[in-house]
Amino acid sequence: MTTVAGLTGATLVTAPSVCHECVWWQSRGARGVDKRKWIEKAETEWGSWGTIYYDDDGRVLGSMQYGRAALFPRAAGLPAGPPSADAVLVTCAYLTDPGKPWVMQSLVLAAIGDARDKGARGLEAFAYRY
Repeated sequence: MTTVAGLTGATLVTAPSVCHECVWWQSRGARGVDKRKWIEKAETEWGSWGTIYYDDDGRVLGSMQYGRAALFPRAAGLPAGPPSADAVLVTCAYLTDPGKPWVMQSLVLAAIGDARDKGARGLEAFAYRY
């Protein structure tokens, strides 16, 4: 049975490896960020900070990171930024198999539902290639 689960410190180990140590969105410029401390803060203030999509065999098909905009200070410095203070910001979306675009659609729908349930006024995303 396919499953969409919350992205948390406990489930991060199952996320795509590129996500394990990345703190690009959580940092501002060259300042370093301790990902464990950021996770603790995010989960205290927001709860799960994204979703992971698993197939019937438990393999990860994709993941999406999102949360309240203040959790991702990098977005404030982007040309399209800053994000709205009352919005949920989608910062990363990762698909393990590009031949399954429906996984990304499911992750976006999960983010929309989570944002609505947590009282956000919108869902925002910035495209950035780095």
